[in-house]
Amino acid sequence: MKLWDIVLKFFRRRNNLGYKAETAAARFLRKEKKFKILQRNYRHKHLEIDIVCFDKFSKSIVFAEVKCRPEHAKVRGYYSATSKKKTENLRKCAKAFLRENGAFNQNFRFSVVEVVHNEKGGFTSIELYETH
Repeated sequence: MKLWDIVLKFFRRRNNLGYKAETAAARFLRKEKKFKILQRNYRHKHLEIDIVCFDKFSKSIVFAEVKCRPEHAKVRGYYSATSKKKTENLRKCAKAFLRENGAFNQNFRFSVVEVVHNEKGGFTSIELYETH
């Protein structure tokens, strides 16, 4: 990939609603939930976890999937957030993260952060759903 293509990809992504939702979710987890962000967009092969963070109160690693939805979405919450295949892929990716970071003895859990936006692209609410 040429340097210009990389630069264009970077700027396109920064203006993308999904990228902005992930940024808002990370800020929410850091400021509201007091989690420490360990990594964003962790990749293992073709798999990805949106946000990996540490909850110092429960002393656990949290693997967070971010879902951005419009206000008028028919189904909200984590119930519709991840398919069986997506859940399986998140588990595989989390396992790789734990292995790469020597954290197999660490408690961990999976969560979904739902970021709701209005028609103009502004965020109206952010919710954390603990899926354990």
